[in-house]
Amino acid sequence: MKNDNKKFNARQLALSFVAYSTASIFGPLLVIGGLGYFLDQYFNSMPVITISAVFIAFIVTNVLLFKKMKKVNQLIDQYKAQKIEEAAKRKEDVQKENIHKEDIKDKQL
Repeated sequence: MKNDNKKFNARQLALSFVAYSTASIFGPLLVIGGLGYFLDQYFNSMPVITISAVFIAFIVTNVLLFKKMKKVNQLIDQYKAQKIEEAAKRKEDVQKENIHKEDIKDKQL
């Protein structure tokens, strides 16, 4: 029975992780850090809010990357389990085929 789940090869998985990581780092930094910069400009409190915003962006980035790594690890575990299951099935098929060949030989004798 064929598995209809989305299949990813290692290259696609690596490229998607790099793209997500880049967006997870620069997205919060630009949005939150930019907001902090403009608030610093508005309140004339230069570097206080900007530094705080960059720190918050760092925390948000780490949370996003942690969630993504958890999902990637789950995909890897699913892939491993699928490969183990396929190997067990192939082994079982080979054993059945060998038994079938032995039965045919016994009948011929």
